[in-house]
Amino acid sequence: MLVKPFLSMILLSGIILIGISGCDTRFKPDTVLSQYVSDLNRSQLLSISVPAILMPNGLPALRDRQTPLSTFDIGLLDFLSLQRCDVGIVAGRKNSILGKVMPDSQRFLYELDIIRAIESCDISDSELSKALNLIAQKKRLELPIAFGNALFSGAESKVFFSLSNGFLPLDYSTADQQVLLSALNRLVSIGEHLNELPNLNGKAFEADLKALMDSEYAGRLLYTLAQISRYLATVSKAVSQLDSMACGASMVYFQRQFDVNYIKIIQPYMGRVTRSAYQVLPLLNRLAELSAPLRVNMSTFMNQFSLIEFNSEWLRFQRASQTHARHWSELFALCSVPVKG
Repeated sequence: MLVKPFLSMILLSGIILIGISGCDTRFKPDTVLSQYVSDLNRSQLLSISVPAILMPNGLPALRDRQTPLSTFDIGLLDFLSLQRCDVGIVAGRKNSILGKVMPDSQRFLYELDIIRAIESCDISDSELSKALNLIAQKKRLELPIAFGNALFSGAESKVFFSLSNGFLPLDYSTADQQVLLSALNRLVSIGEHLNELPNLNGKAFEADLKALMDSEYAGRLLYTLAQISRYLATVSKAVSQLDSMACGASMVYFQRQFDVNYIKIIQPYMGRVTRSAYQVLPLLNRLAELSAPLRVNMSTFMNQFSLIEFNSEWLRFQRASQTHARHWSELFALCSVPVKG
């Protein structure tokens, strides 16, 4: 009688252990960075206190990243008069019960369809034709907004940009992001050809958005850059304050910790992160450009990924890395120690 409860307890314990292991893996880079500081602090010459976690700006609320689109309603008589065209069918799809609550990804596909339907329909009623063509023109101008809503307002973007997923894995490599890159390239191609009203496969478009979500990449990269920058800036500041008193036995110890922790583990990890970012960030920034104008808060959020904005997390990471390397190089030169790495 006790067998089933006993097996249930074993199963539950296994699930808990797997969960804990997953969390440990997700934040393992933090352990590595903490160890670097901890080992340096064993020297009497250093007392490095890493500040509390500094979080990047999180994804804005839906109301701050979704832009309303113009509505298209037609009366019953007009609807009936258009039955020989696709306009009535497409418009009816939007005005249905399900159409009124369609997600932003489906709304984008609808916008393409309704513009295509209007522009391909020969309407005999000149007044109605003129009114519909004005709607088509307006909706063409709104296509980048509809595209941006599809990219940044859905459940997929919430996961893709989430900061709660932790670091990029310690062994992350560009080989891990081929599905993501393929999806991003296809989405960029769509954005660059909006004027041509691309005839999209809805399932394929949704699959590309899901590929972004499954990768969790953008939020993880943002979190990773911010935390590495925090550690490197703190170590840099402490090392910059050392003088010739650090030469001798202390320098031998510092050089070993620099080699064991930074050169062999942290720097290769940073290199993998950098290589992956150089593949993804140009595409991500291009999507933001193709979705303009973004809402103010969303634009501010996306600037954190910028390759050129001075205060972006990317460039802050680059500066922290360079400053860290420079201060160590200066200390090694002061003590006439060959520079490694």
